[in-house]
Amino acid sequence: MTNTSYGTTFRACCTGFVVQAAVVNLTPILFIPLRTQFGFSFTQLGMLVMVNFLTQLTVTLICCVVVDRVGFRFFAVSAHVLAVIGFTLFGLVPFLPIEPFVGFVLATIIFSLGGGLFEVILNPIVNALPTKEKSAAMSLLHAFYCWGQMGVVILTTLFLFVFGIASWPFVMFLWVLLPLVNGFVFLRCPIIPAVEAKRRSSVGSVLRNPIFFFLVLLIIFAGASELTISQWTSAYAEDVLGVPKVVGDILGMSLFGVMMGIARTLDGIKGKSAYLTRLMFAGGALALICYLVAATTTHPVIGLAALALCGLGVSLLWPGTISLSVRAFPLAGTWMMALLAAGGSSGASIGPMLAGVIADHSSLRTSFLVLSVFPLGVVICLVMIHVLGRQQEKKRE
Repeated sequence: MTNTSYGTTFRACCTGFVVQAAVVNLTPILFIPLRTQFGFSFTQLGMLVMVNFLTQLTVTLICCVVVDRVGFRFFAVSAHVLAVIGFTLFGLVPFLPIEPFVGFVLATIIFSLGGGLFEVILNPIVNALPTKEKSAAMSLLHAFYCWGQMGVVILTTLFLFVFGIASWPFVMFLWVLLPLVNGFVFLRCPIIPAVEAKRRSSVGSVLRNPIFFFLVLLIIFAGASELTISQWTSAYAEDVLGVPKVVGDILGMSLFGVMMGIARTLDGIKGKSAYLTRLMFAGGALALICYLVAATTTHPVIGLAALALCGLGVSLLWPGTISLSVRAFPLAGTWMMALLAAGGSSGASIGPMLAGVIADHSSLRTSFLVLSVFPLGVVICLVMIHVLGRQQEKKRE
């Protein structure tokens, strides 16, 4: 950070992304325990993921029109409170006189409301901080989602391995501590207000620009590409590749997060915005290859390697789209980031849900083969954004 007085704010936002990683990844790690204990189908498990991201989508769409007026701090603290309540309720479901699936859906909605708020406020809070390289700061911020994902996967999986899968409710209770503490940090840390209304670009001027249309499509495909693999890695490794859950989670799901985290961290430390589009294009192409390999291989090592390398491929797609948007529309305001977050959440909900539906009717292999259309869409969108950008530059000359 260029201003050390905002170091606490940046660290709180990074921790917020760790909480977001728990919001997104705790349920998929528990797919097999929940399926074993309650007999849920793959479609039902996929529905929990869809509920998660559709709730986040709804929140981000609503917040598009209110966050600039209400302010960042209220939403930041509220996000942590909702995560605490949702995690607690999810762990209590087996002990409550309620139909289990209904209880899990309700708990998912509550902590996903918090997840939606995280998506809305963390990016603009960091973007407003006095940093010289905005795209690098954004990559470093999103790297903490990856490290959070790795921590959630490893700690949760080891806990279940040591204490048994029946102990999964206590995992939820332990993860409550993180949003509880970080919520108090957000009560006091300094936060720079959003762009003043009189300085913002008009909504119409942004929406009429075809580049913005492809940026929204890009983040939809980016969210779907990232979350389809990350949400189904655990089940794919165990059911398709036939490896033990603890091995599949650590060598598949965890390495996916590690590869994604390393790439984002390096970009945050060494990255230059001039190379961002090229890196995203290469990442989309790599993700496409990984999807196809995972769909066709029968070798466990190759399959796990494809899953892990896909983390490298998708690493810069989501934060990179946000950076490209800020570069193209620097005065658009928080509504643009909220709308992009909604797009990412829609892709992140549709992708895993479609994977579950296809798997129930065919197999997870078929799911990955069909849904390789998502990283292909990333590549196409990046090409269109580049072409349109060059055309608009020539018109301004």
